[in-house]
Order: sequence, then structure tokens, then C-alpha cells
Amino acid sequence: MLRFAPALAALCLLLGTGCGDGDGATGPTTFSPSPQNGASGPPVTPPPKPAAVPELAQPVTGTIRFGSIERRANEPPQATGTRELAGASCAEALMTIETSQETIYAGLPCDRFGNQEVQEAFQGQQVAIVLEVGSARFRVLLETLSGAQAEFTVEGIWVE
Repeated sequence: MLRFAPALAALCLLLGTGCGDGDGATGPTTFSPSPQNGASGPPVTPPPKPAAVPELAQPVTGTIRFGSIERRANEPPQATGTRELAGASCAEALMTIETSQETIYAGLPCDRFGNQEVQEAFQGQQVAIVLEVGSARFRVLLETLSGAQAEFTVEGIWVE
């Protein structure tokens, strides 16, 4: 059976991107991004919608949270409004995350997406998702009730 901490480490290693605080560290990501990603100024401009993104999907222009998971020492995590992760895939530089309530599309080179083993660590899990729009970047953050976390810096986010 796959454990989530090794899956997260594998995801961080495979992505070669931050599973840390943005300084190149590979430690666990905190799941409380600042509203403007620690910088001042207007949010980044969304790129044009890729042809593979459905017409009904809307661009994300401000930070959105789908659910939350609160953790306290010596207590089980408390989830509010989480979604079940039904599937995740990447094709033609477009990551697709399907939940029990919405589908999220984000521009991402597929070589930064992860492998099947990592995807299976998240599939079917209850997740909290943050779609962050800051002054310098777009980010997608996923956290499972079990503690697995993934972070993707992407080129635009759309939700259907």
C-alpha cells in the first residue's frame, strides 16, 4: 500500500518544483497561501483559454478555495467542504483535475505533472484545493485529509 509522505516526496522530485516555500526547498508545503502570494500589485493576467478547455469553463481571476483542512496537534484533522478527487490527467500542456463538484483546467507542461503512482495517491481522496492568483503567478495547491500535498505553478486556471 502506498504511503502519502513518500508519494509527496516522489511528486516533488518528479516535478522539480516547489513542494516547499518557494525557495527551492523540498519540505512540506504550508497550505495557507497569502492572498497576493506575498507580493503587492495586481494579479497576473490570465492567458488566452486553450482550445482544449471547454467553452463553459471560466478563468480564475482571484484566489479561490474549495474546502479546507484544519490540523491541530494531537487531534484528527477537521475537513470542511472538501471534494473527492475523481481523476487527474495532463495532455497537450493542460492539467485537468476532476472533483466530485467541479473540473479544474490549468496550463502545465505535462513533464511536471507526476507519474501514475503519485496520481493514485490522490485519486479518490477527500481534498481541499486552493486556486491561487497572485501578482507573479498562478498556483494550484492540493491537500488530502491524509496529509499528502501537491503544488503546481501553472499558466492560467479555468473552472467548469
